[in-house]
Amino acid sequence: DVAPGQILGRDFLEGRAILYRGESGTASVMSEWCRHLGADMSLGKVIGDDVRCAFHHWQYGPDGVCSKIPASDKIPKAAKLFKFPTAEKWGLIWAFNGPKPLYDVPDFPGYNVNDLDFRTAEAFDLPVEPWVPFTNSMDFQHLRVLHGLKIDCNPDQIQVGPYKIEYDVRFEDPKLGIFDQSIRVSGTNTIALSGKLNGMSVLSMATGTPTPDGRTHGWSVTATPKSEGNDAEREHRIQIGQAFFQRLIEEDTPIMNNIRFREGLLIEADRALAMYFQYVKKFPTAQPASRFA
Repeated sequence: DVAPGQILGRDFLEGRAILYRGESGTASVMSEWCRHLGADMSLGKVIGDDVRCAFHHWQYGPDGVCSKIPASDKIPKAAKLFKFPTAEKWGLIWAFNGPKPLYDVPDFPGYNVNDLDFRTAEAFDLPVEPWVPFTNSMDFQHLRVLHGLKIDCNPDQIQVGPYKIEYDVRFEDPKLGIFDQSIRVSGTNTIALSGKLNGMSVLSMATGTPTPDGRTHGWSVTATPKSEGNDAEREHRIQIGQAFFQRLIEEDTPIMNNIRFREGLLIEADRALAMYFQYVKKFPTAQPASRFA
């Protein structure tokens, strides 16, 4: 959506951010408001790899630092926008909530992006924070009773690190068959499933962007190796993966639209879910762009 020379403004985290692509083709994500008088930088113009404010033409480089003020040769040290660490992968622009990424851009374990055919699509918009829909990753009771998946996973086999969760699992969908998957949760807003469906390689990823009103705008990525089958066969696998994910979302949406989500009374069947709650509670938080508002 971000063409060279284009600036977009988007609700993001606790406020807003701009996305723009300079002449070099590199995308940048920064805080939205000019440090001079608070003009909306998304109304500005791309100059080379810089972005220029529409109000008084203060210009900022791709590192967020002011590079030019037409009315003065002296640039204040505080004249800078917050530059979110930015990367592009899976047809998405990723911005890390902090001065330095704590982990890599999410991917499919065991696969290289260049070796995959993939489709990326807008997938959901839910009135909950991003970590809430991703309880699905370890809410096995929910996966069994609402989605009808036959799943058996020993919580002791789940590896919980400071910034990601990983485990292998086999589950059966009554309509599609047997999934053998390696699961990876990155941060608190992305899950990737890598593996086989009835022997076919079908990979799925879901990720959610937090917005100031407490909602989550979500995206899905469905992939399969370029080396497996012809174009029609790969497209068929991708469509299967997309349909499976969309079914889960459609079944979850009415509940998420009305839930007052909280950690309530947990039982033994929620042991893995309790691990996820602890992971979220310990996850570092930040508001790096707040002082640039």
